[in-house]
Amino acid sequence: MPATEKLRVDKYLWAIRIFKTRTQAAAACDGGKVKLNGAAVKASRTVSIGDQYEVKTEARRWKIEVTGLLHNRQQYTEAIKYYVDITP
Repeated sequence: MPATEKLRVDKYLWAIRIFKTRTQAAAACDGGKVKLNGAAVKASRTVSIGDQYEVKTEARRWKIEVTGLLHNRQQYTEAIKYYVDITP
């Protein structure tokens, strides 16, 4: 994939399996449950390596650092290679 390709945060959170559906990921963004540097982000926000997101799901709160851009959903063992869980 070319480095110039943009990856939306809703698609990324779905691809790394934080959310079961992309619709849920987008709804979480729209509902202010996804934050970058403490500020809520829109679903269309572009993800960059090194970004640290705070994500609130029904199950738990996450704090993750982006280590790679994953465009398509993978199995869990692959998906976890694209972020670091830095939840306190």
